Amino acid sequence: MSPEFSRELEAAAARQGVDFVEAPVTGSKTGAEKGTLLLMVGAKPGALERAQPIFQAVGEKVVHCGPVGAGSQVKLAGNALISMMLEGLCEGMLLTQRAGVDPRKFLEVVQSSGFRSPYYEFKGPSILRREFETHFSIDLMFKDLSLFLDSAARHRIPTPSVAAVRETYQLARAQGKGAQDIAAVVTALEDLSGEKLH
Repeated sequence: MSPEFSRELEAAAARQGVDFVEAPVTGSKTGAEKGTLLLMVGAKPGALERAQPIFQAVGEKVVHCGPVGAGSQVKLAGNALISMMLEGLCEGMLLTQRAGVDPRKFLEVVQSSGFRSPYYEFKGPSILRREFETHFSIDLMFKDLSLFLDSAARHRIPTPSVAAVRETYQLARAQGKGAQDIAAVVTALEDLSGEKLH
């Protein structure tokens, strides 16, 4: 949700004499199942302390980002970063294959270098195997990128890269792929380029 909506919920809760805590998470479906999520919390310090037992039941790390709204803002920025990482990986694999190089070699170099990422380790092989089990959908990423751009406009921060990447997700949605995992965004790029990973 947007930081603004989180603050609206906090205000509504306060009118009822209740503290409100926001705690967006990352770690995907696997992290939720294992209780190893990372929580990005926005809360007053006292409310944060009282909520700790709940956080410990679902996650292994809690980052207090600031007051309510801060957790949502960090989550949106994190998802924007993931979308650009995934876009770059997909484009790189398609280009290397078109140029005659096995995209697995590209992924091997990526994962053996300074731009290595656990995220690429998670998504790269899935893309190459065409395994798009939904952990986080294209529709949800599009929603978060739209919220990120709304926030950027409100704060007058230029974000041209995120705006461009959102259009790739919009293309995938237009192709009826919105419920699929964000890794399936590669199929929209394949359709544009005429190059299918194999």
